[in-house]
Amino acid sequence: MPRSIDVPVCIERLKSALHGVFANLQELSGEVERIWSVCDSLQRKPSSRDLAALRSLIDAQLQSRGTCANGSGVVVEPGELSDQPMYLEWSRLADNHKTLPLMLNFNQRSESFYNYLSMPWFTRPRDTGKAAIEGPYVDLYGADMYVLTYTLPIFFKGRFIGIAGADLPLHQIERVLIRNLLRLPHEALLVSAEGRVIAANTVDWATGDLATRLMGIDGAECYALDDDVLGWQLICLPQALTLSAA
Repeated sequence: MPRSIDVPVCIERLKSALHGVFANLQELSGEVERIWSVCDSLQRKPSSRDLAALRSLIDAQLQSRGTCANGSGVVVEPGELSDQPMYLEWSRLADNHKTLPLMLNFNQRSESFYNYLSMPWFTRPRDTGKAAIEGPYVDLYGADMYVLTYTLPIFFKGRFIGIAGADLPLHQIERVLIRNLLRLPHEALLVSAEGRVIAANTVDWATGDLATRLMGIDGAECYALDDDVLGWQLICLPQALTLSAA
């Protein structure tokens, strides 16, 4: 067994693993703001062709060593572009580690209309002005797997113009999370703001389980990971962690 760590150290490591991706989103957000600034100086609205300049940066981030993201890009607030009412510049990783553009249907009359205006990963950063992590949920339109979606609001002259975002397959980030949970001396699990299990160091809990029965366990201790962004909690149970539990 690896050497045990205490709860504060575990929380810092978990937060580091979860929040590292925001550095890439900050860089992407800065490039979007630069595009809007250039277009503003030319007294015109940006277009989807202007956003095409982001593709090389998005691809480089997705293909960089050590990244857990399998999709990333920018999603634009309606009315911000001169040629598209709704638009995203988004790429995803293919099996050969090459990138492919994500193509979605924004025809509101179509049954397959992709209405991102009602999706929490877009509405939460728009409404709060803060970064957000949504999930895990099954991304049926993009990766068709359990993902966490990281989003960062983008502003220009104080106006919300869209989000920079990234999708992380849960099985990728889960390995990092469980590695740290396994170093705690007691059984423990991460629970989302919606009360669902994200990761656990015991086989008694599966990803996506509702953790309501935790409320009846005497001696369980709860620790907030990050109230501002996650709303997740680390819950430590009184049972000592054993090899069979893990």
